[in-house]
Amino acid sequence: MKSNVSIQLTPSLCFLSHNQREDIHFGALELLENTGVQILHSEAISLLREAGAIIDEKLVRIPEALVKRALSTTPSRVVMANRHGERNMFLEGKRSYFGTGSCCPYTIDPFSGQRRLAEKTDVANMAKLCDYLHNIDFVMSMNLVRHPSPEMGYIHEFDAMLRNTTKPIIVSAQNGNNVYNIIKMAQITMGSSEDLRKKPMLAVYSESTSPLRHAEDALSKLLICAEHRIPLIHTVGIMAGATAPITLAGAIVQANAELLSGLVIHQLKQPGAPFIYGGTITAIDMKTMAHPYGAPEFHVASAALTEMGEYYSLPVFSTGGCSDAKSFDEQAAAEAAYSLLLASLSGGNLIHDIGYIDSGLTSSLSQIVFSDEMIELIKHVTSGISFKEDDLALNIIHDVGPGGHFLAEKHTLDHFRKIYSPKLFTRHSYANWETSGKRSLGDIVNDEVVRILDNHIPDPIDKEIIAELDKLIVSLDSN
Repeated sequence: MKSNVSIQLTPSLCFLSHNQREDIHFGALELLENTGVQILHSEAISLLREAGAIIDEKLVRIPEALVKRALSTTPSRVVMANRHGERNMFLEGKRSYFGTGSCCPYTIDPFSGQRRLAEKTDVANMAKLCDYLHNIDFVMSMNLVRHPSPEMGYIHEFDAMLRNTTKPIIVSAQNGNNVYNIIKMAQITMGSSEDLRKKPMLAVYSESTSPLRHAEDALSKLLICAEHRIPLIHTVGIMAGATAPITLAGAIVQANAELLSGLVIHQLKQPGAPFIYGGTITAIDMKTMAHPYGAPEFHVASAALTEMGEYYSLPVFSTGGCSDAKSFDEQAAAEAAYSLLLASLSGGNLIHDIGYIDSGLTSSLSQIVFSDEMIELIKHVTSGISFKEDDLALNIIHDVGPGGHFLAEKHTLDHFRKIYSPKLFTRHSYANWETSGKRSLGDIVNDEVVRILDNHIPDPIDKEIIAELDKLIVSLDSN
């Protein structure tokens, strides 16, 4: 037995040198200390003032010492749980988990194939689909639920997800009060506030307003999460050339300043509260003014932000499985595949937006099912090559010898199931494909969507808990 020998290496991707990471870090510190950020929330301004930041009305300049203090108190890992209370997502190092996006106003109806405005049942169907899929680890709402009150729309989104999956949930919300009510729903589901804190099945998404601004609603969400120690995903949504410099380096520096300033406020409110770093940066398409999700700049910048999260020892929110295509087609498949591979190789912890098409305006359940297959393939790529003694198989090669075959070997029987075997991609002969109806990948994927929706039954929530949730939702709706 050899000692001190690496059995298996994990392939990875790196865009930034150590010096470039430091350039981004120190550039952000210069922006925070000299340019400042606009803070549109009175409590956040008070926290910053008391900590020694320089306040000029709503413009706040944050000294390096406050950033250092915040980084020293922020946990380097966040653990999330499922609805059963099982801690099953460990956001640390380069461990990657995959999930959907949120807030698309439109969807592609899986039964008619038509694009239409989304409804609550579409959020429920998405959650049900993801509950079944092995490689989808968490869910976001995928669609907006239309409601006269935007706050209640988010409540109904969370309700639809809760009832149709046991997997961890990431929510969007209108403001802090909205988050507070969603937390109450999660506490009812998990048993108590303490149970939710120990086994958080919920994380909350919030976003700065580029350039260099934190809006009141976003900060109210940040502060309520810090107070209750609910994992906060604080992100940027930058369009280089519009809300940040057109150059990726400049956009990343600005993004980092926005993220670090949010982190400072979060940790001033509650040192040690769980915080997840990341977001999206893409270059505006000057021909269409679109926010392109399939652009290489988007996914290179996401990889760079992942590296900055690693630099700070923070869990990272990343992106993959999304497209600018208008339906699940060859473009959608290509953009989903390469973005998932880049996000996986760069080591993002929460890789979201699976199922986005139409530049984030439309959701596609077919895109989710295709991405589930791609993630399985990618896991085989990123697991590398095992060099355990049994994998080297020298004795097996010796026993078979020149001119033999390995089909009847027990070693083959023991190991062949480890080889990637696609569920959706065809490897049959052309003749077999013809006799099977010449089905395209799009046909196969959509049939799988319909099969899952028709047959999968998620684990139900206890009737007593459902009654409590219904009572709370009726009360909130009436108000």
